[in-house]
Parts: sequence; C-alpha cells; structure tokens
Amino acid sequence: MNAHERIKKYRKDYVYQQYTRIVRKNKEYDKITRNKMIDAIYDVYKDYRNIIEICTIKELKCLKMMLSEKEKIKTKKSQNKDPEYFNSKYDWERYTLLQKFFIDYDYSNKTMSIPEELQSNIKEAIKNVNWTSKKNEDELNEILVGFCKIQGSTLIDPLLSLASATTGIPKQIIYAHILHNKLFNYYVYIISKNSKKRKENLTLAVYYQYYDLLDELDEQRKKQGLAGNLVVDPREYKTLFYYDFNINKPAIKKFLTEFDKLPFFSANALMEIREYALLNLERTPLKESIASVPVLKEYNLTEIFKLMDKAMDEMPSGALNGFTPKEAKKIKIEEEIMKNKKQINYVKQQNAHLSPKDAILFYKIYFALLDFTNKKYKLNPKLKINYIRGVNPVDLNDILEKFWANKDTIVLEFCLANPKKFTKEELKITEDFKKGIRDIFVIMEYHQEYTALMNEDKVYMVKGLNDNIDSILPYKQLPYIAKTTIIPFKNSIIYDGLLLTPGVKFGTSFYKNLEKDYSKSIKYYHL
Repeated sequence: MNAHERIKKYRKDYVYQQYTRIVRKNKEYDKITRNKMIDAIYDVYKDYRNIIEICTIKELKCLKMMLSEKEKIKTKKSQNKDPEYFNSKYDWERYTLLQKFFIDYDYSNKTMSIPEELQSNIKEAIKNVNWTSKKNEDELNEILVGFCKIQGSTLIDPLLSLASATTGIPKQIIYAHILHNKLFNYYVYIISKNSKKRKENLTLAVYYQYYDLLDELDEQRKKQGLAGNLVVDPREYKTLFYYDFNINKPAIKKFLTEFDKLPFFSANALMEIREYALLNLERTPLKESIASVPVLKEYNLTEIFKLMDKAMDEMPSGALNGFTPKEAKKIKIEEEIMKNKKQINYVKQQNAHLSPKDAILFYKIYFALLDFTNKKYKLNPKLKINYIRGVNPVDLNDILEKFWANKDTIVLEFCLANPKKFTKEELKITEDFKKGIRDIFVIMEYHQEYTALMNEDKVYMVKGLNDNIDSILPYKQLPYIAKTTIIPFKNSIIYDGLLLTPGVKFGTSFYKNLEKDYSKSIKYYHL
C-alpha cells in the first residue's frame, strides 16, 4: 500500500493539522488535497537532516529498532511474540511517530511498519545522527516546550530568559533555535498578537494544542494571574514534555493510575482535564462531562473525583502564570497578610510636599532646562515647553532622557548662557540639578512629611511637588516600582512629578526581600 492509499483512512482536517506543523510554507486548507499534503511532508523528510531535527532521541531509537526488524511489527493481539518496541514503555514514541507519518498502522492486519518511501531516508538519518549533540538539543526542547505547556502561551523574552538561565546557552542562540528548529516548531507556534494595552504587536510562543484557547486564556489571566518567583525543577519540564502531566507528583500519579482503570477511552477526558487545569476553571462541569460517558453511568465516581481534585490542585496553570492552585492559595494568604500589614502601618501624609511658591519655582527651572535641551538637540522643534501652560508628559519623554543622560554638560551650558535671565539664587538651585538621579526606584513607605524611595541599598526621603504622593499613589499599591527622577531642591529631595511604571509585577517573596533590605538601609534626606 503506497502513501496515497494509506492517507485515505485519515480525516483531511487531521492531516492538515500535521501538515501545517511539519511543512513550513503551507497552503490554505481549501487549496490542497490530502495527497498533496502527504507529498509535501515526505518532501521535507527527503532531507535526512530534517528527520533528525523533528524527532527526539527516543523516536530515532524507536525507528532504529523498527528498521532492524525483518517483518512488520505485530500488536499484542498477535499470536507471535511482540517486538520490544511494542512494549508499553514505547507508547509515546509510537504515538508521535504515527502523528508525524513516520510509521503506518494497518488496522485490518493489526501491524505497524515504516513506509517504504521513507525507509532509506530514515536509515540515512540514523547513520548520520550525532547522538551527543542530539541529546543536548532534546534537553533544550524539553525545557522550552515544557514551559510552553505549563503557560499555554508566553512572551518570547521570559521563555528565552528561563531557557538561558537553566542551560547557560546565550539568549540569542536560543532565539534562533525557536525560530528554526523543526521539533520545537512542531509543538509550539510563534505568532504575533496585537496588544491594545501596550499599543504594539507582541511575539508569543503558543503550545499548539492550546491555540484555540488563547483568547480564553488571556481572559482568565486577567482575572486570576499571579506574580511571583516561579520555581520549577528542570526535570518537571522533561516529564511534562513526554507525559503531559508531572507523574513524579504522587497525587497526580495516583489519580492517573486509577483513572486508567476505568472502562473507557480516557484520552479525550485527559485532554479536557489538561484544559481545565490550564485555565484553572471551576471543575463541576468537567466532572459532569466525565460522568455523562455512557459506560461510566453505572460507576460511583466519587473517589475518582476526589483524587482528581487533589491531582489538579498540583497541576500548573497558565491562568495562574504557571503556579498550581495549591501554590495560588498560599500566595493569596500571604497577600492578605501583606494587605493587612500595610493598613496597620499606613501613616497619612501631611506637609509631604513643597510649598506652592517652591513648586512653581521648581517647574520654572526644570521646564527651562528641558526647553534648552530640546532646542540644543533639535528633538521636537514644534514643542513649546512652558511651565505656566504645562505640557503633556508623553511629549517630554525623549527630552527627559536626553537631559538626564547629559545633565552635567547641559546644566553648565544653561547656567553660562542663562537664557531665562535667572537670579543668582535660581542659578544656584539649577546647578544642583546635576546631582539628580534618574533610575528605577521602589516606593516603599509613606511618612508624615516624606515618601521613602529605595534604590539599591539606599533610601531617599522625598517630598512631592504640589501634592503629597499618597494622594497620587494609594498606600495599598506599595511597594511600587517606578522610573522617576529625584533632585535636590533647596534643603529637600524632590521627584520630578513623573512615576513611570515599567509594567513589572512581583510576588510576595520578592517584596519580603525588599522589606528586609529596606529595614537595613540608611535613610538620606539630602543629595
């Protein structure tokens, strides 16, 4: 039986799914036949290097064993002795090789074999594979794909950072790998998605089975997403890559063992369980769906469902940003403790800002410096920077960065030229702007007359401009990470009125460490 005859037993949508995962330049569903799809897949396999790349070592060794057999492989129902690779420990290899059309199953004769069209190419692949290099490649893919399975979808940079930190491979090499490696691309789609919040296109890595759940996953992340330091043993990624579930966890292994004893085809139910775990959904509909299977209607599933709940509590969830429901409960308890602690320790600010006269003076000097910077570097010729009329902070961003990157030169030139005819006192205050610090700070705590901003091992006691900072940023949001500038002004430290969040959110463990550092830090009231 040739490839075109064999392909007739598969649904076109199934063949198309595999075709799009294997063939990089693929055609639309309605513009290609099943025969053309299998031809395109086999064209990819004509290059033995593609066979090596799209298979794991496990699959290559299974193919090697199959090639060594002189007769077709017989199933366990055969009267003859089964070949070794029909042992249950090779279930994963046989399943994935069938999916990739490397092997064919003859349902009438209950035999499995490598298509004749591929035998010579597979032999060439086995002959030329570098097993050491392939092992290293597999280990990288196990981490990358395992992480994508946990998250469902992830931005590229966290994926690169995780893999680089785990393997020691530079991020740029891993980036090239995820763009071109056939095994990784078989399991993970790289897509571009528009972000309304960031007003840009985001590059995402999406595990292929969860592609249709992407919008729902985004919604659940908005509702349930947690921040924190996700710690996962690299061995868990390996287990998830091959088994979908972390069978090293006793609760999960016990559930799967008992679930497998039920008299029905459980693959569809297990996929549904994985989707519920990914989205961390309420499980009643899931249980009702399993209980509705005709052959299970006479079974008492109470104990099975108890085991399932315990198992799912230990399954990582993309909706929880990779944490398990069990871990999420612990995090939420810690967050509640932190929330109560903030409320107890909160001191409402009074007189923690400049006087109206000094606030006007600050804006007069600062806007004059920014206007000078804009004209000097010709950044935005149409922009008129005037402290009386005000200006949109967004329009100032490039000018701010240029000023603070060249503050010494600009302040010196401004004071020598004195284009705004400042008094000696005003020029003296202007000169102090050279001591300003533009950086990422953590707003740690409110005091009656100051706001504590921490940067590395120092805490700066800062005043607001026109208002107390606690009226702009509620104490419940502390600790708060922001990019801002602190500046000496007369006998105080002030900030420039802008708190730009880098959009980073951290978990309770991070903030606990911050509080330890804060308690040990020296407080500075002057720069």
